[in-house]
Amino acid sequence: MTKRTVQIYTRVTPQEKKRIASNARKCRLSVSEYIRQRSLGFAPREVPPQAYYDMCGLLEDALTLPEGERMIPGILNELRETILLPGRDL
Repeated sequence: MTKRTVQIYTRVTPQEKKRIASNARKCRLSVSEYIRQRSLGFAPREVPPQAYYDMCGLLEDALTLPEGERMIPGILNELRETILLPGRDL
């Protein structure tokens, strides 16, 4: 691993700092690593919440059951409501 020995300093507003920290947290990266990746042209992705993985497991299980085909629309609707549109009224 390359040893990092040089620092770069920059100033941001308190709001910018909160936004950067929030984005880094969503990607499960430190602020330094998030800024480093963004600066080098990478776009780190957010890590999906556990509910996403739970729903994927339900879909996989549904595919193995005879009645699974009927279960899939409900699972997909729950996935949409839980992950894509949390707290939003349709």
